[in-house]
Amino acid sequence: MSDDATGAGGDAGTSDDHAELREPVATFLGEADDVYDEYDKGYVDADAALSVLASSLADLRAAADGAEAPDDGE
Repeated sequence: MSDDATGAGGDAGTSDDHAELREPVATFLGEADDVYDEYDKGYVDADAALSVLASSLADLRAAADGAEAPDDGE
């Protein structure tokens, strides 16, 4: 990945698209960090950790799909 994804050197439309994803990405990364930390401390087992990560990833994918979906008037 490059720093261009943050809008440096990109066009305005690309920057706006990335701005919509900043919060969902930050949320996912925070949740992932929490899961890894809890797993490392022995608070959750591997299956539970993977389940939480899968759920968080599904939320991130939904946010990304919503940010990319064209407005069709529905």
